[in-house]
Amino acid sequence: MIEIKKLSKFFWKWDQKVDIFANLNLKINDWDFISVVWPSGSWKSTFLNMISWIDRDYIWEILLFWSDYKKMSEDDVTLFRWKNISYIFQNFKLIDNLTIRENIDLVIELNNLERNFTTDEILQIVWLKNKSENYVFNLSWWESQRVAIARAFVWKTKLLLADEPTWSLDQKNKEKIIDLINLLHKKIKNTVIMITHDDEVAKISDFIYKMDDLSLIKQ
Repeated sequence: MIEIKKLSKFFWKWDQKVDIFANLNLKINDWDFISVVWPSGSWKSTFLNMISWIDRDYIWEILLFWSDYKKMSEDDVTLFRWKNISYIFQNFKLIDNLTIRENIDLVIELNNLERNFTTDEILQIVWLKNKSENYVFNLSWWESQRVAIARAFVWKTKLLLADEPTWSLDQKNKEKIIDLINLLHKKIKNTVIMITHDDEVAKISDFIYKMDDLSLIKQ
């Protein structure tokens, strides 16, 4: 379970306090797929960074699978993140001068992580097996999107954070990406938190929330 309790975050702009979130509460059960419909450019990455404990400059607490970072060392927080959280980044964060296969394998090999799939299996699922040795700098946006999804699902984590995974895709490929994420979610039974600005994309999830007045409102 993921539990956010009375979360507040703000920053100071000159001498004025600017609130980002206030008294935000959210409880997500294991294996839930939730979407948060969020206007573009309004602190969505900050929200995901707080959930993954990258950003810990907030008031009150975020518990991940009954764990609290305040009771852990910095090394333990990093290890916890690698073993429990994967990301689909809006800008992918692939390494251009590595092949598709190397991009997928690198994190697993560096951190000795447990797999959900072999590299060939996940590349087959995302329709890229015949391009495994292609370098990322040669890929189209649509192909890069699928590499990012493959990398997020290939190792065994409890939580996937997806930041606008259908951004900049046409309608046909947008539907393919959402169906692919949902297929993999059901196959490995992880928890998914997806940020999107698209109401149609959000419909694939079990539960939908929207930002309203500095907090999340269930739809």
